[in-house]
Amino acid sequence: MKYCTLIMPPRHYPQTMNNPSQQRTLIVHFGGIGDFLLTCPTLALLARSRRITLVGKKERLNLGVLAGIAESAIDWNALPFDTLFSDPAPCLQPFIQPFDEAILWMKDSDTAAENLQRLGVLSVKSFPGLPPEEWNQHASLYYAQCLGFEEVPPNDWKINPSPLPHAAILHPGSGNPKKNWPLENFLDVAHYLENRGLNIWWTRGPAETDLVLPDNLSTLEDISLCELARCLAGAVVYVGNDSGISHLAAAVRCPTIAVFGPTDPKVWAPRGQRVTVLKGNPWPAREEVLRSLDKILALSRID
Repeated sequence: MKYCTLIMPPRHYPQTMNNPSQQRTLIVHFGGIGDFLLTCPTLALLARSRRITLVGKKERLNLGVLAGIAESAIDWNALPFDTLFSDPAPCLQPFIQPFDEAILWMKDSDTAAENLQRLGVLSVKSFPGLPPEEWNQHASLYYAQCLGFEEVPPNDWKINPSPLPHAAILHPGSGNPKKNWPLENFLDVAHYLENRGLNIWWTRGPAETDLVLPDNLSTLEDISLCELARCLAGAVVYVGNDSGISHLAAAVRCPTIAVFGPTDPKVWAPRGQRVTVLKGNPWPAREEVLRSLDKILALSRID
């Protein structure tokens, strides 16, 4: 017999308390940090008329709560959600039943979608978690078009920044080492920025344990993604690869330089008014990155 703790969908939503009859939507998402952030512009449009609860990997989904897109994020392991792929545990029904709608972005989700309908969700939609291989538009449009939106604005989150005076944040990793601009180039960028009077902070993602940084560097590690988002919101500039953290920097309005090599920025680049995307063959030159930094620092009045 399966036992589980009862978790009910939230009854009060700060952004919609004046409209308690608003539709309740359950979003199931298992993608990486960048994939989730690419979905967030679509979720923000949904949040205008729906009360959203997120289910998946809570650490990254909490970013949706921080941005005001969702009221709560629930970890997949908090309830026996895995039974949606076979015979749903009875204790799922009190959690699932209050939802009017469920949207799943994950592979092999047909059985889970059918079981959600059996548990009382009237409308269930399921889509692959990533755009098809032949997709040649920006990835954020894939998630938008899944739900009938023709276009979506970029993420533009107003969050309270953490005070990191004169901070530059560098992220030399990504989910795939092939997407990483050589570390020695990042070290050169750090030296350049230090000579301009900035304090350098380095960060690594949870999947980047093989990325070895020199011991004497100041790092933003052992903090949550939400805390990292606040640090990025307070930074003078960010430099990173094609990675989820680059999308996060762009989302919180940090002046961002995203360095692209083998992947296509037309599909995967972070979006925003403060984003500079540099693409090379195979990589943009270090001098090109430094010139872009000079432009950002001039606007920031950093000498």
